[in-house]
This record gives sequence, C-alpha cells and structure tokens, in this order.
Amino acid sequence: MEKRYLTVVEISQYLGFKPSAIRKWIRQGRIPFNRFQRNIRFDLKLIDQWANERLEKTHIN
Repeated sequence: MEKRYLTVVEISQYLGFKPSAIRKWIRQGRIPFNRFQRNIRFDLKLIDQWANERLEKTHIN
C-alpha cells in the first residue's frame, strides 16, 4: 500500500527539490499542504494534481 501523506523530506525527494525549497513554498503558499497538529503533510494526490497543472502552464507559454 502506497503512502498518501508525505513529510517535507519525502515530498522533496518525490519532486526532486531540496527540503528548503519546499519549506519556502509552504511559507509563500505556493504548494498545497495539510497541517495535522504541528506536523505538515502533503497529500500525494493533491501534489500530483498541482505538479501537473504547473507542467501544463509551462507547455502553454
């Protein structure tokens, strides 16, 4: 069974960016995330949708 909610480190590996970039995007509100108490988690389904939208925008321009 594949994990659906990933940590900052796991999502950085998944997307291929440094954890510091992911944290910056969180502060800027540029990436969808959930907060469970004090822990930040990323819903893999939302991240895939978000990433695909970004790719479509780069191919249009």
